[in-house]
Amino acid sequence: MPVKKIDRGELIKQALNLFRTQGYHKTTMSDIGTACGLLKGSIYHYFSSKEDLMREVLEVLRNYYRDKVFIHAFNDALTAEQRLNMLGEKSIEVFVNGDGACLMANIAMETNDVVPEFRAPIRAFFDDWTNALTHIYSDKYSKEAATIFAGETICAIEGAAMLMRIYNDRTYLDKAHQMITEKFKVGSKAALLK
Repeated sequence: MPVKKIDRGELIKQALNLFRTQGYHKTTMSDIGTACGLLKGSIYHYFSSKEDLMREVLEVLRNYYRDKVFIHAFNDALTAEQRLNMLGEKSIEVFVNGDGACLMANIAMETNDVVPEFRAPIRAFFDDWTNALTHIYSDKYSKEAATIFAGETICAIEGAAMLMRIYNDRTYLDKAHQMITEKFKVGSKAALLK
């Protein structure tokens, strides 16, 4: 029987969706093959292992965020507050409608101690996010304070994303974004470090 051809990008998209909904360990190559209309063995024409496929998924997701979401933080034609709002809106859009919503945090929690080769690409994603937010907050805060505030922001968004999924209620994300925006407007003790 001939090998069915599928676009590599479509295979990655299907795998991303399955990893997001089922987790890394519960998703099998057979599951991915079925989602793509392929036999399990056909996937190995594209990737040598599930780990290789996951590394590619993580890289594609990181590039997507860097090119479509985090880039707004560096648009210095906008005010820092406008950039923060844009980044928040784009993040909420991805978390609510995107295939990769929560994937980085979920895979980090699931695989950190058992598949250590995923740590570097996941850390790189969170470093990109931290750098984007730090760039925005540096307009108002010292570099040290901006980095602290960036970390707090990521924690708030990831926590809100988790609650959104648990309760099937996106208002958690909306409220987290509103809290972050208000905190930025009024400043905080970190501003004293500037």
